[in-house]
Amino acid sequence: MSDTISFQVIYDGPVLENNEMDVRELAPALVAVADLLEEANLLINGGGSKVDVNVRGSFKSGSFAIDFNIIQSIYQDIMRLFTSAGITSSVNLLSLLGITGIGGLIGLLKRLKNRKIQKIEDIDNNRVCIHISQEETIEMDSRVLDLYKSQRVRNALDSIITKPLNRAGINEVRLTSPGEKEPVIIKKEETEYFELPLLGDELLGENVTEAFLQLVSISFKEDNKWRFSRGESVFYALVADENFLAGVNRNEINFSKDDVLKVRLLAKDILTDKGIRTEYTVLEVLEHRRAARQLRLPMARSEDNDKKNPA
Repeated sequence: MSDTISFQVIYDGPVLENNEMDVRELAPALVAVADLLEEANLLINGGGSKVDVNVRGSFKSGSFAIDFNIIQSIYQDIMRLFTSAGITSSVNLLSLLGITGIGGLIGLLKRLKNRKIQKIEDIDNNRVCIHISQEETIEMDSRVLDLYKSQRVRNALDSIITKPLNRAGINEVRLTSPGEKEPVIIKKEETEYFELPLLGDELLGENVTEAFLQLVSISFKEDNKWRFSRGESVFYALVADENFLAGVNRNEINFSKDDVLKVRLLAKDILTDKGIRTEYTVLEVLEHRRAARQLRLPMARSEDNDKKNPA
């Protein structure tokens, strides 16, 4: 079973008077539209349906318009097995995103104007009330809030709306669909409402282990980040052992190339916008082994000596 709907994204402004748009700006926007619909469908419908987004160009004087067709394939067997609420159609997906109608995610972003949400209250299973201030609240479908919190959805909107509007000569973006009386319009002065917010780093976990690290380079700067190797891995680590550092500063501890330190090593896994980053800290230096290794003397065992020299 499949469902098809179309909508149009129109970029307008003096720079588009010749119906031309820089391909370096257009291509990311086209990809972002597909990403937006696919991520919204996945977030709302899970594995119950799949959307394919096709594009064709249409042109009007003084603007650049792109027509999109959304083909939503609904998997009936999956729907029956895993959901009782049914599948949200592509028509409703556009409404939840705010591409059609007067609300949805785009409407929420325009209402918020970059203000922080103070409180969220559940009204029932499908509705929530968002408190922007003591006087201003917004009642909405809870799925719109799910879209609002999705980094991938917000990143796609940033590419479709924010980046083109930040270019001189593009003054507005219009979103329209057959059957809608009025288009959804985002003007240049509203650009900042759609910018992708900066996400703080999230600590995923940490652990402390004893490890042998080989010195690659040392630093006497304030951050005390030294470079170590551990097998095939090479990384920087903050040296936080004050007693060890004091000995280094007093020239009581000297280093040679390939010296080995036995340490208590703290590793923190941190989730960032660019992926997982691991930060290392040397909490304590337990042992300093010189790089020069001595050969073991071929000493005979005591029992061997007894055999050679019987009483």
